Amino acid sequence: MIQGIFFDVDGTMVSFRQKFVSDRLLADLAALRERGIKLFLSTGRALQDLENTGMLRDARFDGFVTLGGQYCCDGAGVPFRDAPIARSDLRGAYEVFKAHPELPAVMEGNGESYLTTINDRVRQVYEFLHTQLYPVRDPAWLLEGKVYQLAPFVTPEEEGVFLSAMPGCKSTRWHTEGIDILPRDGGKGAGVRAAMERYGLAREEIMAFGDGENDMTMLAEAGVSVAMGNGDQAVRDMADYVTAAVEEDGISQALRRFGLLPG
Repeated sequence: MIQGIFFDVDGTMVSFRQKFVSDRLLADLAALRERGIKLFLSTGRALQDLENTGMLRDARFDGFVTLGGQYCCDGAGVPFRDAPIARSDLRGAYEVFKAHPELPAVMEGNGESYLTTINDRVRQVYEFLHTQLYPVRDPAWLLEGKVYQLAPFVTPEEEGVFLSAMPGCKSTRWHTEGIDILPRDGGKGAGVRAAMERYGLAREEIMAFGDGENDMTMLAEAGVSVAMGNGDQAVRDMADYVTAAVEEDGISQALRRFGLLPG
């Protein structure tokens, strides 16, 4: 019996054309909580992103797996996973920015995040994300701040310059010109496992919804994995079930398909 559900945000709960959670999904989330099912966000975004965009409206969650699984906390904000990128890898990234100042990135912390620079590529991606631009800060912040995820705005041909300088890290792509870099042993799957331990949930008791490459480790941890109809082909291939697209309220359809809410 499903006791907990993990939701990706962008491309899963919120589409890239519609900026907010739909009325139907908002009502369904409340109905799930009334039935005693715990709800978790599992996102590459930081908590400050979710608050600043207002994209989730007033939906309530029991826990948050944020920054690609590197910072996780309960509904009251108490952390149960805190796993920043190693300083040695951040030093490597800093050397890349010194050699290639034209390559922009987001240095993502919990509570504060910064862009290394702003150019047309950054503006285009942020418009796609419906998110306000972060302030710019010198990449030297990598040497002093607590960074959980580095998000360079790079093409597949450009990303290698960062990964070669950060041997303790891996990457997942979320845009044709954007990747997330995080610790090699991290990711949403690690965040989901931490949440399962924190809340006493077994694999067969959880369901997960996702659409992108960075959701695959999360879906692999779930007893029931659901891919959005608009999701990447690899995600749809691995999932237990493929529902409709986000703009067709695919989550709401799947919740009824699995009997978690009345039809």
